[in-house]
Amino acid sequence: MKRARFLNAFLFFISLIFFSYLFYIQCLRHNYYETKAKKQHQKKMIVLGARGNIYDRNGLPLATSERCYSIFCTPRYSPDKTRLINELTRLTHKGKREIRKLVKQNKFFWVARKVSNKKKEEFMEIEDPSIGFTNDLNRRYNMPEIFSNLIGRCGLDNRGIEGLELQLNEVLNGQSGFTIYQKCPTGELIPYANYPEKEPKPGRDVYLTIDLQLQATLYQHLKQCLLKEEARYAAGLIINPRTGEILALVNVGAENDKRNHVICDEFEPGSTFKVITLAYALLHGFKETNIINTEGGKVTVRGHTIHDFRNYGIITLKQAIAHSSNVAMVKISQKFDREGFYLLMRDFGLGELTGIEFPGEVTGRIPDWRKLNDVEFATLSFGQGVAVNLLQLAFVYQAIANNGVLNKPLLISSIKDHQRTVYRGRPLRIRRVIPQEYARRITEILCDVVEEGSGTAAAVEGVRVAGKTGTAQKVVNGRYSRNAIITTFIGYFPAESPEYLIAIMFDEPKKGYWASTIAAPVFKDVAQSIYQIGGLHYAIKNTD
Repeated sequence: MKRARFLNAFLFFISLIFFSYLFYIQCLRHNYYETKAKKQHQKKMIVLGARGNIYDRNGLPLATSERCYSIFCTPRYSPDKTRLINELTRLTHKGKREIRKLVKQNKFFWVARKVSNKKKEEFMEIEDPSIGFTNDLNRRYNMPEIFSNLIGRCGLDNRGIEGLELQLNEVLNGQSGFTIYQKCPTGELIPYANYPEKEPKPGRDVYLTIDLQLQATLYQHLKQCLLKEEARYAAGLIINPRTGEILALVNVGAENDKRNHVICDEFEPGSTFKVITLAYALLHGFKETNIINTEGGKVTVRGHTIHDFRNYGIITLKQAIAHSSNVAMVKISQKFDREGFYLLMRDFGLGELTGIEFPGEVTGRIPDWRKLNDVEFATLSFGQGVAVNLLQLAFVYQAIANNGVLNKPLLISSIKDHQRTVYRGRPLRIRRVIPQEYARRITEILCDVVEEGSGTAAAVEGVRVAGKTGTAQKVVNGRYSRNAIITTFIGYFPAESPEYLIAIMFDEPKKGYWASTIAAPVFKDVAQSIYQIGGLHYAIKNTD
């Protein structure tokens, strides 16, 4: 009896262990083993949602997506690894040692990414179950040498990593879908109708305010001058001053220079800043006809001597701007209220982000008026000691051209989802900086700069141009350099009712020195090209 009881107890114990383990596998570890089984006989293929396209204002494509394929290898499914190594070496043009090392590791690896259908078929002709492919997307860019600094690029995962591709990634990115295939013991994939699937959803299309033809025109003229002057880089903008729309935004530099200098670099503006000094002077009682004695072309402030390019003698305020007299700016600024001048700079948008839809914008820098000594405030009046990016500086002139109203830069015209407009960019007024009367008086003075002053090389036959030159010394090792300079010209036309504003900048030109002989002629060439393209109303088109 004891023996029978012991045997029954032993059998019960064994059964308890068996059924407990069975319960553990079937109930407690059900999800784990179900997932493991699915991995063995199912393959989930991700189908990428097409990335949205980017167009210019007239619907011309700048960035598009096309279907392609990525080839992978799972070596453990290969019946003949020696043949596999030889075939992959032949098709990939990689070293045999590199391929052998990947295959011998017996782990999944990518053979080739983003290849054409023809190339995909070549890999499939190997007829090895370890070779497979996934659907992929390849990003194509129209005129990349002209747009790369603006549009940016995507990585291998089709996500934006630079420029507008990065800034608008969530808008452009599509939603991925999937298809599940039955996997044979050999590794071959077979469609199975009962498995779930999800259709991919494409991203939204973005229409910019950029005009492709104006962009190409500005790029061409900037590059020609860049090569001629052997400058470090060139940058430029074309703006509709009434709306703040960016019609062209160009950066030209070394071959691998992908930086957007217009938005992401700051510099001291030099004489183009004098328009703010002029605005403050007019707002506080100065007249265009006020007489200023430039004292032989130099003035001393607390032991520091400030020079003009030459002796202009006794001149009016209007002539001081036309000939870009530093001495005259210093003398009139001595009567300024420093806090008031600081506030006017802020009203013009200096020292703060413009809000443009682009990553990496710098804020620039304006000095604290309470910490400025007399010399620093004197040099501030002609654009030293303050830092801006070209976009900020251009929108100072935009406010003047727009009768004293500062607008937000507008780069996105609209966003569409299957031709349905889900967003439309509207001109956004930030603030009135100066009264309309004063804006028009400043415009008249800037016309004199082009007609008889330092900007005569920017004059365009048949149209009045208002503009200003700027030649600024760069700070090198804590001191202003005599050789490293930045030249700028910003102007708009027709002066009576401005439709185009063009900003031109060259960094460290080697052949020339003055903005009047470098930047101003480029402005003229671009302005004349705009007329040749089709007149003043060319770029103002509706994208609907």
